[in-house]
Amino acid sequence: MLLLAIVAAGALIWLAFFYFGSKGISRRADAGKEDAIRFELAAAPRSDRHVESLLAANPKSMSLLRQYVGNAMDRQDWPEALRRADLFIARLPKSADGRLARINILRMSGHGEESVALLRKLVRRTPKDPGVLWTWSEEAIRRQDWAEAVLRLERLRKWAPDWTLGHVEAAKALVASGRRDEAEALLAEAMRRSPEEWRIWQAAAWIAEGADEQAGAIRRWEQMRAAFPAEPAGFLGGAEALARAGEAAAAAALIRQARDFFPGDAAIKEAAARLVPEAPQEAV
Repeated sequence: MLLLAIVAAGALIWLAFFYFGSKGISRRADAGKEDAIRFELAAAPRSDRHVESLLAANPKSMSLLRQYVGNAMDRQDWPEALRRADLFIARLPKSADGRLARINILRMSGHGEESVALLRKLVRRTPKDPGVLWTWSEEAIRRQDWAEAVLRLERLRKWAPDWTLGHVEAAKALVASGRRDEAEALLAEAMRRSPEEWRIWQAAAWIAEGADEQAGAIRRWEQMRAAFPAEPAGFLGGAEALARAGEAAAAAALIRQARDFFPGDAAIKEAAARLVPEAPQEAV
């Protein structure tokens, strides 16, 4: 009997190993397939004909279905966007993405109450899905119901602690609620947890700017540039902060530097046009 029990236990362990191992292999294969699909999609992502040709061969591709719905949304063709969202739901019924697309389409096309009703149902159906919880948080942010937004974002952070927007938007909501100290503490903890996320540093600079702390904002933008020298936002934010503080020469020098570092950045070009004085023309 003991031998049989050992054999049976060994068989169960092997079956479990095989099952979860095969699941892992399947997930990696699916991810590799989606990578290949995205590579093909990149040739003409805005072309419905191109997307439809890829969908014919890959009818359940998350990347393709998202793009297909997004193309109709970009055109504000709401009836077509809804049809495509329903197609998304039918092909991937276990994913929340198709339903989120439908919810956003309804909101953007002026059916706000229906959108919120569907979102409320989806939150009950998938209470731990980060995308759903983020959309639920956004709904409170749009209404500027900051107390409710703080609660919803706290729930998002619980189930998706690495979701950067959960920390950034929660800090903004806390500040709007008059709870700046909590916002600062939240961002400090987020920096410790995810030191590679530049948006957290950006949010800390925004908080200082919102409190009209010019020196503090300038210092925080400097800290962001030191930590993320390849991120244009640190230069742009720093130059704007210097300009607001009346330090026009320093602002112009920084935005010139940014223009040299990031020659293709449209926001920096626009800022340079405002912040860099034109050289006086020599008299003929």
